[in-house]
Amino acid sequence: MDAHNCCQKNKTEYEKQLAGRVLLSKALAACGQARSAWPNKPFERNSPASESFASVLGLLRSTGHVRQIKKANMKAMLATVVMIVLAVSCFAQTDRSQAEATDTNVIAIVLGKKITTGDKGKLDGLIFGALLQQYAKENKIEPTQEELDAFVSKTEELKKQSQVEFEADRERLQKELQSSSLSDRDRKEKESELQTIESILKSTHEMKEQTKGMEDRMRPVKRQMAQQFVKSWKINKTLYAKYGGRVIFQQAGVEPLDAYRDFLREQEKKGAFQIFDKQYEGGFWRYFTNDAMHSFYKKEDGAKFINTPWWMMEQPPEE
Repeated sequence: MDAHNCCQKNKTEYEKQLAGRVLLSKALAACGQARSAWPNKPFERNSPASESFASVLGLLRSTGHVRQIKKANMKAMLATVVMIVLAVSCFAQTDRSQAEATDTNVIAIVLGKKITTGDKGKLDGLIFGALLQQYAKENKIEPTQEELDAFVSKTEELKKQSQVEFEADRERLQKELQSSSLSDRDRKEKESELQTIESILKSTHEMKEQTKGMEDRMRPVKRQMAQQFVKSWKINKTLYAKYGGRVIFQQAGVEPLDAYRDFLREQEKKGAFQIFDKQYEGGFWRYFTNDAMHSFYKKEDGAKFINTPWWMMEQPPEE
């Protein structure tokens, strides 16, 4: 590999790493805007948390280049994703029925439920999420209490570790920026990375301050989040056992991509969903059919990662 290509590769890897952190920073900032409502907004057992979970996964899927994250930060990424989804699950919008009442332009339908243009940005989550929940119901896929306990315990450990790792990164970058030998390009990259890390640390600190004294109310929220993650893993495991195929890296957990695609095509053939407005069809299928977006595991590694949830591994799966 010549020097130019080597530099280009290093630049691309840096941009992928930074893109992941920028996504986290923006998501945490968005969560921060809603946190002021926490004292007056009780947790609802029947809140649309599962739809929020699907929407966050849809956001991650729509950002293909974010999929490849520096290995040393894998645990930090996974732990922070947990915090993001936790926050989003608490504040899923409850006025969707009002939007549906005024929006009559139906672009798709899933399991008899109409999807209008107002939800075009959530098409992935609404269709795929509904079909996966139906699949889980039909196949009696539910987490056990032991599995939920393990998730809550392990993710608390990861959350603490992510804080330590981000603080260490901040200290390292601050020291490196004191060097007078840095090139303009390197200095700009390190300053940008430091800014993102400081934004993440600030957001997580604010979230921690806002939830002080709310442990009793946060406990069922964490349990609900555990329910979503563990159930998602068990669904993926069951789909992989049925359809097989390739497995990909994803921030919120590895995914059986080929099984997803075959499952969706089967469901579409059965009439479980239909996209009426064809301008949205390509965007919906892109994640499931465009190999260039993904990092694939070797067959034996994919099978191992699918059958063991990332929060129970010594080292989370890496690309």
